[in-house]
Amino acid sequence: MPTIESETLYRRLQQHLDRMPVAFPPAPSGVEIRILERLFTPEEAEIALELSAIPEPADTIHRRFGSRLALQELRPKLERMAAKGIILSFPVAGEMRFGKMIFAIGMYERQLKTLTPEFERDARQYFDEAFGRAFHTGKTPQLRVVPVNKRIAVDRGVTTYDRIRAHVEASPGPFGTIRCICRHGHDLTDEPCRQTKLRDNCLMIGPAAHWAAESGNGQAVTRERMLDLLDQADRDGLVLQPENTKAPMFVCCCCGCCCGVLRSAKRLPQPAGFFSSNFYAVADADACQSCGVCETRCRMEAIASPEGKAVVDRSRCIGCALCLTTCPSGALRLEAVDRPKEPPDDAKALYLKLFEDRFGRWGMAKLGARKLLGMKI
Repeated sequence: MPTIESETLYRRLQQHLDRMPVAFPPAPSGVEIRILERLFTPEEAEIALELSAIPEPADTIHRRFGSRLALQELRPKLERMAAKGIILSFPVAGEMRFGKMIFAIGMYERQLKTLTPEFERDARQYFDEAFGRAFHTGKTPQLRVVPVNKRIAVDRGVTTYDRIRAHVEASPGPFGTIRCICRHGHDLTDEPCRQTKLRDNCLMIGPAAHWAAESGNGQAVTRERMLDLLDQADRDGLVLQPENTKAPMFVCCCCGCCCGVLRSAKRLPQPAGFFSSNFYAVADADACQSCGVCETRCRMEAIASPEGKAVVDRSRCIGCALCLTTCPSGALRLEAVDRPKEPPDDAKALYLKLFEDRFGRWGMAKLGARKLLGMKI
């Protein structure tokens, strides 16, 4: 396969990945090029440049190569790239399909087995310089925030997709866990998590749990263990961020010191506007005992006590309910927003919505036309 000058090759790949539902923008330092060089060999970068955002069979991808690469050579290379966690692959009607993958939640999280301190520092720098802004668009997010504990009551009805315990209890499974990439990365850089000793508590449900066990990236667990981990998340003060769908396949249990999503959002002046949550906390000054526990539990610095009584800044509150579960006086309550957000039905609907948010309906029509013509997206 012909090669081109390295910087140009990886810049082209960055621009190709930047056309995904979640952008992969350039950073002032150019750290995104270093990340791509760590993930992709030059040959793999050339192959990734011919992949589409919508996964396709190997023979469809092969037509873009012409005589440059035989199909019998391309297929195992795609399989190895998928095993490395740098491209998507999944079967459709018994045939594997391959496509390009977003950086997060995607490539980064699949580097558990190969993560190094150097890569972790690069990823963190990239999140701070450029990717955090691409992730927090104020439109449809990949993740949503749900109340942390089943005992929390709100004045109006709580939908099934906001009751993550009920979702786990009703799901046929299977269930699994994988190691939290954020806390793993901080361990590698000698900055261990200050909130929890848990590591294997990224919760996987259904097909995601099957992938975790089959790929060796995680392990199968029982429904009871899943529920125990949700209780432990409450005790340790972890924010529950499931996939932003009605039937999420994974739930992130996020701390405030390691999670890239929470760390970058906390720097924003009004982080609540960048999360999908149907609730917010309210404090009753008369009932507040001024213990300060809620302030230490809040991951968005949304609670302060300017006159000795807790006050919630709604522009910063993401509705996680961590402040409620340890309030000794019951001074905090959860209220539903005026216009609840209904998440997409499933992962496919979520990423189509992300595409529409980025490119608009006219842009979606053009992407559809390219797909019909067999062109990459």
